[in-house]
Amino acid sequence: MSIPEDSRLRAQFANLREEDRNAVPPFERTASVRSISSRRNYAWQIAVAAVPVLAVAAMLTLRTHRSTDAVPRGITAWSSPTAFLLETPGKQILTETPKLGTPLIFAVPAQDGRK
Repeated sequence: MSIPEDSRLRAQFANLREEDRNAVPPFERTASVRSISSRRNYAWQIAVAAVPVLAVAAMLTLRTHRSTDAVPRGITAWSSPTAFLLETPGKQILTETPKLGTPLIFAVPAQDGRK
């Protein structure tokens, strides 16, 4: 770039910076407005934070207590609701030793009415 063009660009950027400075409010005024509004919002922040705490406290005090008449079952009495999925057809083949000379198809007993 040439020197006259550089000085022209510098002048234009200086003008833009000056326009920006004039358009922006002073920092002291912005900071003071923020501190006033933050004091005003502080009460709302406390109220909003207290709502869930009060809701949980109300739920704990108003809930009905469970009856103590029920006898708890031991862990050994528990059975999985999906245990039946482990019972697959042909499971006997995996747990028994096959007899020599007998095809595996005859070793599996018929299930569900199949022969």
